[in-house]
Amino acid sequence: MAKKTASTSDAATASPASDPAIAGLGYEDAVRELETLVESIERGDVSLEASLAAYRKGEQLLRHCKGLLDRAELSVREMTLAEAEQA
Repeated sequence: MAKKTASTSDAATASPASDPAIAGLGYEDAVRELETLVESIERGDVSLEASLAAYRKGEQLLRHCKGLLDRAELSVREMTLAEAEQA
């Protein structure tokens, strides 16, 4: 079980995905996979057990996407700060 911290920088750098396959996905691929999971659950194409497993995977994908966005935002802030310091 992952330890939760209150630090924003820890949250931005820690890998929120426990599945290595998810951790290796880029943002766009993770979003596509998440959309596919949501569509299959909404259609009711899968059993209850499979829906629960898809939901858990969807949560991992969502945390992974949020982590990627957090890191991108941090990079933009750092670049903006560096540019402002050079001016």
